[in-house]
Amino acid sequence: MAETDSLAALLHVALEDLHSGKTTQALRLPGLAAKCSDRTLVAVVTTEAARVAVQARRIAERVKMASPRNLWIAGILDDAERDTRQILSGPLLDIALIGAIRKAKASEIVSHETAVALARRINISDLLAVTEELRTEDIAADRALKVRLQYIVSQTGHRT
Repeated sequence: MAETDSLAALLHVALEDLHSGKTTQALRLPGLAAKCSDRTLVAVVTTEAARVAVQARRIAERVKMASPRNLWIAGILDDAERDTRQILSGPLLDIALIGAIRKAKASEIVSHETAVALARRINISDLLAVTEELRTEDIAADRALKVRLQYIVSQTGHRT
C-alpha cells in the first residue's frame, strides 16, 4: 500500500473514510431504529439511514472508492448494538442510541471539515461544494437528534 504523500491523496483518504462510515450507517441504522421505542425517534433514525446512503452514493460518484472499513463508525455502532442487549427497552435505550448516533455524526462532521479544508486548499470546487453540503446536512441531523434527546429526557421519570 502506497503512503499518502499529498493533499490530494489525503483528501481521497478522507472521502473514502466518509464513504465507508456512511455506508456502514446506512446498513446498520435501520436495525437500531427497530429497537427504538419513541415513534418520532424511529422516523428520525430511519430517515438518517436513507440520507447517509444517498450521501455515500454522492461521494462515490465523484471519487473512486476502495471502501476501507471505517473503524470509528463501526465501533460506535457495535457499542450501540451492545446497548440494545444491555439497556432496558424504552426511553433509556432511546437516550443511549441517540448518544451513539450523535457520536457518529460528530465524527462525520469533523471528517467533512477536513475534506472541506483540503478541497478548498487544492481548489477542487465540485468536491468542496459536495463536502460542504454534506457537512451541513450532518449538522442538521445532529441537531434533530439533540432536540429528540431533550424531549425524551424531559418525558422520562427518574429513579435514584
